[in-house]
Amino acid sequence: LASPFSEAVEMRTSRTALTVLPIQALLPRGCGPDPDGILVGEDFLQIRLQVTGGLAAADYRVLLDGQTGLLLGESCRSLCEFGVGDTLQNLTQDQVAYLATLFRDAGIRALDDEDFGVECCDQFHYSVHYAEAGGEHRFRGSSEALPEALREAVATLQGMASGVLPIVVDPQTTPADWPHDPFQLQSAEIRGDLLELSVTYGGGCRVHDLKVVAWGGWMESYPVQLRAFISHEDHGDACEALVTRGLRVDLGPLKRAYQSAYGIGDPGTTVLVLLLEDPRLANPLGARRLSYTF
Repeated sequence: LASPFSEAVEMRTSRTALTVLPIQALLPRGCGPDPDGILVGEDFLQIRLQVTGGLAAADYRVLLDGQTGLLLGESCRSLCEFGVGDTLQNLTQDQVAYLATLFRDAGIRALDDEDFGVECCDQFHYSVHYAEAGGEHRFRGSSEALPEALREAVATLQGMASGVLPIVVDPQTTPADWPHDPFQLQSAEIRGDLLELSVTYGGGCRVHDLKVVAWGGWMESYPVQLRAFISHEDHGDACEALVTRGLRVDLGPLKRAYQSAYGIGDPGTTVLVLLLEDPRLANPLGARRLSYTF
């Protein structure tokens, strides 16, 4: 997947002038607050993923409840560090909708207990049960035997279970709408489609929720820029230990939003500048500039 400027966009975009376009006009189906009429609170969605095999002989199962946004551990026998019923992630509806869109675009609704087979014995083997108000769908197969689009959807869900959360692309939000408990941003770097962060905060007695949110409009300079911030919810943690934590953020939703706006072109030629606001900087214009190339 890749999406540089089309020639038409590149010709009309100044390298110096800055035009801000509303991001909601540029989002693909599945990234808005009510994409395709799904996941608006009362709709039913559950995705159960069983992972087995691999070189380290994994064996665990997780369940995503779309209504609550909770990703729960259901069983853990090998290559996992959670107990039965543990909350692994607390997702926003945008993040749930993004995952549902990946599965739907991959053709999940056409599958009925499909077996894609095993390409190699040392690969992960997946068994997926996807249930929604309109029906239930199942498939299974090893990682390389799955069609590419299904493999991406499954890998995204597996990544969520291991701590990789998709960036939230929210066209209507502002930083004031999100929890903003104090923290320090130590480092930020983009590697491939992952934003890797290191943050430090006070606490140590509760699980803290941190999410990266892209907001506002596309800033049509060259290259295009987009603002982002880190939301931090400490859940009233009164402990005073200094915790440094690494975060990995999937930039897939951002790539898809950009591709919807500017089209898909040659891989590795698109540059999008993410302006990540640092809470230690008094001037928000001093945000860290991170180049995302895809």
